[in-house]
Amino acid sequence: MGRIKFAGGVLCVLAVGVLGYAFYLQVILGPRYAERARSQHEEHIELLPKRGKIYDRNGIAVVTDEKAASIYVLPQYVEDIPAAVHILSRYKLGTPTRLERYLRTRKRFFWLRRKFDYEKACALKAELEEASLANAINIQEEAKRIYPWDEVTGSMVGFVGTEHTGLAGIEYALDSLLAGEPGFAIYQKDALGRDHPSPAYPIQEAKNGCDITLTIDLDIQAIAYEELKAACERFAAKRGYCVVMDPQTGEILALVDYPDFAPTHYSRYARETWKVGAVADEFEPGSVYKPVVAAICIEDSLALRNEWIPTGSGIVVQGRKITDLHGRAGYTFDDVFVKSSNIGAAKLALRCGVRRFYEVSRLLGVGVPTGIKLPGEASGKIDRPRQMSELRLTNNAFGQGLSLTTLQLATIYATFASGGVYNAPHIVKRIESDGRVIFKAKTKELRRVFSEQTAADVCEILQKVVDEGTGKAARIEDIQVCGKTGTAQKPVAGVGYSSSVSVVSFVGFLPRDDARILIVVVIDEPGLGRFAGEIAAPAFQRIMERILRLPVYRDIRMPPEEETEKLAQIQEREE
Repeated sequence: MGRIKFAGGVLCVLAVGVLGYAFYLQVILGPRYAERARSQHEEHIELLPKRGKIYDRNGIAVVTDEKAASIYVLPQYVEDIPAAVHILSRYKLGTPTRLERYLRTRKRFFWLRRKFDYEKACALKAELEEASLANAINIQEEAKRIYPWDEVTGSMVGFVGTEHTGLAGIEYALDSLLAGEPGFAIYQKDALGRDHPSPAYPIQEAKNGCDITLTIDLDIQAIAYEELKAACERFAAKRGYCVVMDPQTGEILALVDYPDFAPTHYSRYARETWKVGAVADEFEPGSVYKPVVAAICIEDSLALRNEWIPTGSGIVVQGRKITDLHGRAGYTFDDVFVKSSNIGAAKLALRCGVRRFYEVSRLLGVGVPTGIKLPGEASGKIDRPRQMSELRLTNNAFGQGLSLTTLQLATIYATFASGGVYNAPHIVKRIESDGRVIFKAKTKELRRVFSEQTAADVCEILQKVVDEGTGKAARIEDIQVCGKTGTAQKPVAGVGYSSSVSVVSFVGFLPRDDARILIVVVIDEPGLGRFAGEIAAPAFQRIMERILRLPVYRDIRMPPEEETEKLAQIQEREE
């Protein structure tokens, strides 16, 4: 009887142990084993979205796509490693040593090559199928980014990296819109590791990226690039920038740097060239800033247009003497700016005062990013009133001691051209998702800086600069061109201002009464030539002349009624 009880006790203990172990396997370790089984019979594949396209304002592709293929590997299913290494190395997907190491050491899915040539990928797939390796090494179709305009749009449009992520320019700035959202698919695997779609497993389709239409006009972009390049090479300049915009709307029609890079081969270029220099590089503007002083004086009735401003041999401010290149007894108010007198601008700036000069400069965007949302945008610099001495004020009056970008300079003159209103510059015209417009840009009037009359008076002075003053090289027949030259010595740390290294610029717009095109040309460190009037102004004139030949701008040179009348006269003579 005792033996029976003992045996029964042992069996009970064993039963409890078996039940406990079963509980441990089912409940404690169950999820782990279930996940292991799932990983052996299921494969999670990422579905890549199509990246959005980028167009210019006329629907011309700035970025195009071509078919490519990305090759992925499931190393746990590669049964014949030597055969796989042999095939893959023949397609130059890696050295035999590296490929064998990948296949033997990696345990899970990995991308072997992204953006591989599509035709070669198709041939590779056929060989893999013949070698019974297609279940473990396969290709997925996707698009490869192509930049047909190369350096013409390089820094502006930017580029994507191997992971199809924007790394510079618009590709980076609007990456969240262009990239789309990846999807996934889960495939069931048989005993040989082959994929089989199953309705029991979920599939989430990828969401394609948005298409972006820019305000850029590629015809104007190409013209600006060609002429900027020619000017930089002719005068042996270090660098150049050009912005073309519609001053009435704030639309950027061209945004150019030289030298630039070809996005398709971005890795061959220095990182310095990847930035959008026209919005990222600051410089002291020189005399192109003088019209700001003119505008303040006119707006606040601090001077009369016909007033005589004596200059003599110079003006001493806080122990420093300010002089002109060509000494004269004095100038009328207008001629201070037409002949570009530093002394006259300094004297008038003292009438404006530190605080008012600073307030207007800030209203014009100096020291504040424009908000165009391109990567690396600089804000420019100007001293605050409590830091700005009278000497600094007078230097600022002729563009020394403050800094801005080429785009900021464009927006300042656009304020004069648009009747005193500061419009926000923008480069995106429209955004579409699945053929539906989700954003359409409108002119954004941020603030009124000057009255219409003040703006009109400044425009009249700027026309005189081109007709009679330092900007004569920018004149265009039969059109009222407004503009200003700037030749600024570059500061050298610990030395002061260089006597040989400078930045020259010209800003101009036309026609005077209803400006439609504004161009800024900035040439950094020209090795030949000295003044903006001989370097930057002719470049402006060549760019503008070529733009005016484009069909959309031909009416600027001659109003429609005059053109009709002239054609009628020609026809009458022929008859």
